[in-house]
Amino acid sequence: MLMTHKLALAVLAAAAFTGSAVAADLSRPAQMAPVIQAPAQADWAGAYVGVNGGYGWGTVSGGGASASTSGWFVGGQVGYNFHLSNTIVGGVEGDLGWTNEAATIAGMSYRTNWDGSVRGRLGVDLDGILPYAEAGVAFANATLNGNTATHTGWTAGAGVEFKLADQVSANLEYRYSDYGSQTYAGTSYTVTDSTARVGVNYHF
Repeated sequence: MLMTHKLALAVLAAAAFTGSAVAADLSRPAQMAPVIQAPAQADWAGAYVGVNGGYGWGTVSGGGASASTSGWFVGGQVGYNFHLSNTIVGGVEGDLGWTNEAATIAGMSYRTNWDGSVRGRLGVDLDGILPYAEAGVAFANATLNGNTATHTGWTAGAGVEFKLADQVSANLEYRYSDYGSQTYAGTSYTVTDSTARVGVNYHF
């Protein structure tokens, strides 16, 4: 009989302890699952300045003749970017550069002295990497057989820019330019050009 009483008391004590533990667990505030935030997009907005360089190749044609041009160039650019959304980046950029692209056409010496452009840009920010397309107005100053003229035409291209630091970026770009026609010593000549370039920008 005494053994039976002791067993009953042990069962009651265990039940009381278990009930207390469950009640304590229920009284604790529920723990929220950790919130995983998406990484912040790079901030491209604002003004920037930079330098660029690369290689160009194209054609000069007129008076029934045509020749291939080629040479190196170096220049600078200034621009402004703005966010159309978290990932869509618009912008405008102008550049000006010196080039030594040259050729001989119909026995005459041709050389592009400088070129430049004003372009609109539209890109997609992929977490600090910005592939973009661009198009705008292009200019080129050239000398043919001692006569100098400035061409005006259009340009279009594409590239990718990536952040090296908060205020520094670099880009690789291909661009095609049709500078249109100008008259040299009574004959109209057309100039086109392709360029592959690399640039570095500082963002304010």
